[in-house]
Amino acid sequence: MSNTTTGPVPHTAFVLGGGGMLGGYQVGMLRALAEYGITPDLVIGTSVGSIQGAILAAPRTGNTIDALTAFWHDALTEKVMGVPVRSLLTNLVRLRPALATQDALREVLERHVGVDTRIEQLGIPFQCAAASIERATARYFDYGPVIPALLASSCIPGLWPPLRIGAEHYIDGGVVETVPFTRAVSFGAKEIYVLRLRQRELPLKSPRLPWQLGQTVFEVSRRHRLGQVINMRPAGVTVHLLPTGEDLLEPPDTGLYTTVQQQLEIFERRVTAGYRSTVDYLSATEERKTAIIRSRTREPKRIPVHRNHSEFVRDKLARFFDLFDHDGDQRVSSAEYTAAADRICVAFACPPESATGTRLHTAIAEFWAGLCREAGTDPRGQLNRDQYVDALARLTTNPADYDKHVLPAIAAILAAADHDRDAVLNVDELHHLLTALGVDTSGIHAVSLRLDTNNDGVLSLDELDEAFADYFTSEEPGAPGNLLFGA
Repeated sequence: MSNTTTGPVPHTAFVLGGGGMLGGYQVGMLRALAEYGITPDLVIGTSVGSIQGAILAAPRTGNTIDALTAFWHDALTEKVMGVPVRSLLTNLVRLRPALATQDALREVLERHVGVDTRIEQLGIPFQCAAASIERATARYFDYGPVIPALLASSCIPGLWPPLRIGAEHYIDGGVVETVPFTRAVSFGAKEIYVLRLRQRELPLKSPRLPWQLGQTVFEVSRRHRLGQVINMRPAGVTVHLLPTGEDLLEPPDTGLYTTVQQQLEIFERRVTAGYRSTVDYLSATEERKTAIIRSRTREPKRIPVHRNHSEFVRDKLARFFDLFDHDGDQRVSSAEYTAAADRICVAFACPPESATGTRLHTAIAEFWAGLCREAGTDPRGQLNRDQYVDALARLTTNPADYDKHVLPAIAAILAAADHDRDAVLNVDELHHLLTALGVDTSGIHAVSLRLDTNNDGVLSLDELDEAFADYFTSEEPGAPGNLLFGA
């Protein structure tokens, strides 16, 4: 097949994100895809994803997974990301903006991809992203020598100096496009498999030392862009966010404190985890796929603890009470909580006995049990308006109780309202959900724009969690979460 991005419109695209030493997960993911007979018409990568994507796209008679494994064996054995003392001292003396050079990586790439190989000669259409310093934007290499393109795409700032190609200097593509998903959409792919690394993000902390600031800035930029694109679901495009299995292994390893043999062993464990998790995904039911995807959200918003609630917050909690008090008798019971879950199921044609319906009813019942515990009443009884508001105020401002009783209910509501099973809510799904709860949905588009803090056109679990937390606790009238159940 001719490698050109101006040829036939691709149907299936593989998008390989960056992640440095975590690349072993991608090898396992690719192995699973190959065993299921899923092959790409287009490969797009960033950073280590560009290197593995090029090896995947290269024509060969042997096994691709063997080729990737051989690359990693050489890369780890020859310490391509190491910082030799001599190189470090030379760069410090000459005031170069890096700790080392890419020479070792270049040698390994030439051995595994070919010294003179051009992108046009690869067996599958291929592109890789790098960040142009002069133009302050992404540059996608889709023609020309492949080795310089891969070095530019994986040029980690601070570790290696910017790479000059022509009149421009390039650094790691992860700075501007850690997962180049939108590029695959732009070229018309209808089924996109996203092989994202770094799915278990560690919480960021404000830097304490000057040299920590650069890495923090990079991470903020990378995660912001990722948050914008990862939940996009263009019409007519099926997106598969493949799980890596990172949660199954030890804390992330940078390779700084481990021997070569230990790194090789860690690589093998990552390959196995990526393979098993992706096989699980590919063999799962649609509901199970949604659960797998949804489990990879960011840390939930930490809610503040208030000892005394203002009338503003109590009025909001009282409006929440009204959502369940459909008969207007100023009392609610477990039956009315169950009825709310039933309305959501009916609105989205979700049978109560299905896995999603069962999950919703269980989570709503647990929410009610938490309220009754706070009120000191039997769950089989009722709560009047004041009892309910007091109990809800205590439940939602205790982080442990919030995570146990409230957050699961939010996740279950999203799962039930997610009619197209893409792990996010679009405007129409949000409209149907709020209508089922009896909320006035006039101006719903404006509300959804305020709640969409990632600015990606949909609402994810972390955004809904943030909105609920604002509604239950925020003293700020302008907080977007206050619009969730009416102004």
